[in-house]
Amino acid sequence: MKSCPKCNRTFPDEGQKFCTFDGGLLIAPQTFDPNATIRATSIDLNTQSELPTSRDLPDPNATIMESYPATVALPRNTGPTTGPAGAPNTSDIARQPPQPTPPPPPPPPSPAAEASTTGEIRAPQPAPAMAAPAPSTPLPQQPVAAQKKSKLPWIVAGILLFFLLGTGALAGIFFFVVKPRLDEMAAAERNAERRAENANLSTPAPASSVEAPSPTPEDTFVPPPGTVQFANSNDNLDGKLAEHYFDFSFYYPQSWERDPKAGVPGASNFVGVNRNFSKDFPQETFAVSWYTSTGTFVGDLPSYPERVEEYSNSLAKRIPEYKKVSEGPTKINSMQGYEFRWEGLSRGTEQGDLQLWGRVVFLPTGTEGDTAGATLTMLGTSLAGELSSVEDVGERGESPVILESFRFGKKK
Repeated sequence: MKSCPKCNRTFPDEGQKFCTFDGGLLIAPQTFDPNATIRATSIDLNTQSELPTSRDLPDPNATIMESYPATVALPRNTGPTTGPAGAPNTSDIARQPPQPTPPPPPPPPSPAAEASTTGEIRAPQPAPAMAAPAPSTPLPQQPVAAQKKSKLPWIVAGILLFFLLGTGALAGIFFFVVKPRLDEMAAAERNAERRAENANLSTPAPASSVEAPSPTPEDTFVPPPGTVQFANSNDNLDGKLAEHYFDFSFYYPQSWERDPKAGVPGASNFVGVNRNFSKDFPQETFAVSWYTSTGTFVGDLPSYPERVEEYSNSLAKRIPEYKKVSEGPTKINSMQGYEFRWEGLSRGTEQGDLQLWGRVVFLPTGTEGDTAGATLTMLGTSLAGELSSVEDVGERGESPVILESFRFGKKK
């Protein structure tokens, strides 16, 4: 039976040479013969005190496993050995047995084995000293980041600049876009007031009053030179015109012509006057008919949209390329009424393509209980040089004098 001098384990197999736990060389127990002669060399005769003491020798039984670099056997510092060479070392009895590791390749023979074969003991080579761990290099201290400056002042400055630029832009829009428009509207209102003052020099009737009596021509209008007055009469009327007769009068330019088909039996209009370019081509026309009324604008207001639709449909059947442009309340000589405007195009005439613009006004008498109101029909064409759109009908040309002088009631 062999034993391991390092871990003191025994192995029954006589043919086994190395320890399976730490790779140590197994030795067989030797019986002590008191009569045997002990052979000693000159080295063995040296006393322990004569041995060099400059440093401790490593344990000759220590084994360095070169095939496992992670496992390093450090030399053990032990006291001097007084026993004979080759005797089992008992200083490792109290050590904890190492963890079992796979058997390494056979190491070179230990000094003990060489001594047993040659009779000489070689000084074991010192085990390579483990390199001391390098001191850890201290991490460089991170520089303290400089504190960022606040962006709040820049944000506030940007907001103030934005408001200043926005205010400047709004001011520019007001002075260059809005203000000129307001001035135009104010000028239009002043012109309308001036016309109303000219037509109502003494005591103008309230525009919104439906109970006020209609003003008379003598009180409110001074006819310009070159105008002729027309006053309605029922002497030659019959049918619907006689049934819905009412008194009215107006002035028109002397150069205009009366329509011979109006104001006679079987006619549909009380009167009609025309400004003609030639016999068959009018420049401006004006006619007066009737509609069923309550006598006031407020009483007639619910029926106006339906009345406009009916009249517009009849014009669409007679006017080429007819189109209604607008409708809504209006005023004629300070009297409140309701109107719609239209436009058309007559192509291929002897005068070329003619633009047609029309305006129809439903005007109550202003006296509650009257059953008929006036339907004022106006027409303008592109043959009248003063007209360029439907907005000019009754406002430009020679027809404005008719509207300014139109009055309900009999001339006294």
